[in-house]
Amino acid sequence: MLESGNWEHRKPCFKFENWWLKVDGFNVMVQGWWNNFEVEGCPDYKLSSKLKMTKTKLKDWSKNFSEAAHRKNCLLEELAELDRIQNDRILNDEEMVIKTTTLVELEVLAKYEEASWRQKSRVLWLKQGDKNTRFFQRQATAHRKYNTIDRLVVRGVEIQEPTEVKEAMIDFYAQLYSETESWRPSFDFVGCPTVSTEEYEWLQRPFTEEEVLLIIKKCEGDKAPGPDGFTMDFFKKCWDILKEDLMLTIQNFHQRSVFEKSFNATFIALIPKKPGAVELKDFRPISLIGGVYKIISKLLTERMKTVIGKLIDEHQMAFLRGRQIMDASIVGQ
Repeated sequence: MLESGNWEHRKPCFKFENWWLKVDGFNVMVQGWWNNFEVEGCPDYKLSSKLKMTKTKLKDWSKNFSEAAHRKNCLLEELAELDRIQNDRILNDEEMVIKTTTLVELEVLAKYEEASWRQKSRVLWLKQGDKNTRFFQRQATAHRKYNTIDRLVVRGVEIQEPTEVKEAMIDFYAQLYSETESWRPSFDFVGCPTVSTEEYEWLQRPFTEEEVLLIIKKCEGDKAPGPDGFTMDFFKKCWDILKEDLMLTIQNFHQRSVFEKSFNATFIALIPKKPGAVELKDFRPISLIGGVYKIISKLLTERMKTVIGKLIDEHQMAFLRGRQIMDASIVGQ
């Protein structure tokens, strides 16, 4: 998401840290919470409520790790003291046990730290495990600095007051996404390509657990989460915990074509198109959607991909994988 310089910030949004999944007993803990939640209502409401309650539980639980940096420094001091003792004499059995335990805990903390910084850095092509913590930290700092907005130029006037900047953003996108024309052309779709009866029935069939799990596994686990705060790695690692409620929600959507309003919430992130961007036209808005919305949309997309080739003309260039809008100029020559 976009940073706002040194302005006064609201309470930070919940963001799931993927390194939590590495903590011993994490899945057992979440399973216990999930089983104890009592929610009445339709499937999508129950899933939404359980995710919200899990979020609250995770916020409280994660406070145990808020002093991880302090704990790391204490362990390093203990290790340094043991090294000084070892320079003078051989460590006794108790001291050797303490040193071994300290080294193991430091290694665990180092893995947590690396995973956390990797997620913040958005460097998804580089895997963990090669002592890349410092690199990830530098990238996260650069990423935050690049995405910071501390001023805007609106109609030739520079503004820095936070309230004015926020109002300018809202006004700009309210106009951009509003419809000014009261008339729209109509189209009767006569003569357009259609799917066969067999293809229609195949597209309309109920979703299976295997189909949903395959979609979840295809999703990048470290991508920035939407308003729910959960990464796709959470859905992957906790599939056995979530699958019953998730499948009931997807089946309910399949039958009714609607789902809980909270699943439809979206964050709009502004990504600078160039360094030093100060005008709103120089930012690219992207949508960050929640995990359940992402799963359902990808399920629909995967099915549509099987028939889209016969419905879209070969001369359609934009918005199709493997085709570029600039190819249209070549075809037209």
